Amino acid sequence: MDKHKKAEAKAEEKKCTCDENCECKTETDLNYQTNLEEKVLEYVQTAQRLQAEFDNFRKNAQTRIADARYDGMTDAITKFLPVLDSIAGAKKMIADEKLLEGFLMIENQLLNAFSSLGVEKIEAVGKPFDPKLHNALALQNNPDAEDDIVLEEYQAGYKLNEKIIRYSQVIVNKKEE
Repeated sequence: MDKHKKAEAKAEEKKCTCDENCECKTETDLNYQTNLEEKVLEYVQTAQRLQAEFDNFRKNAQTRIADARYDGMTDAITKFLPVLDSIAGAKKMIADEKLLEGFLMIENQLLNAFSSLGVEKIEAVGKPFDPKLHNALALQNNPDAEDDIVLEEYQAGYKLNEKIIRYSQVIVNKKEE
């Protein structure tokens, strides 16, 4: 009998004191609604967090792809730089004009292909020495030239999109004091 009275009391608690058409919320209904709102908020926050994580993943993946592409281009270009060096050395030794003209055409085609990829030759001779672009192999004392000017270039340097692929190997003028 005790159990029956407790069940009746609970039923009475839930009943509204208004008339039959009342739309009042009981305490249980309000607790249920609050729990639902908390769950909805939790799910929304989880969805927002997942969206942010996915956006970060996508940006990170794009960066890695761009870096891999740049590394691949740099690697391929560095394989062709000795060919340009050989052509430059051969040009100095060729006496036959027709043969020299052929070498110049090949060199120009290679340089144009590099240029289309964003590769630029680093200008050195006659320019001020810049350790960010040039690697000094030796110093010479030439009183006719300005101090810290590149006198000769032993090996050409190249850069890809403002990043150095290979530094210019140069001889720099240093006046004695």
